[in-house]
Amino acid sequence: MNTEIGQLQLQLPPGFEKRAQRIGRLVGENLAHYTALPSGRIEHLQVGPVRIERHFSDSRVARQIAESIYSALHGQSFHP
Repeated sequence: MNTEIGQLQLQLPPGFEKRAQRIGRLVGENLAHYTALPSGRIEHLQVGPVRIERHFSDSRVARQIAESIYSALHGQSFHP
């Protein structure tokens, strides 16, 4: 099954401006690892807030955001 993400809008805290593009790409890559994403079209999905710290790596930030998206899609706690 293929899942396509047409648009992903992230609102990151100040100080993440130069990291945002990479974090967005990594969120998509993290989501690609899930096999149980629902099919169909979702017009709008709001998640968060997701607690991140400036010292977190881009990979860690992206993983936490992807986990929150996955949880919101399934309406339950995160279980990969």
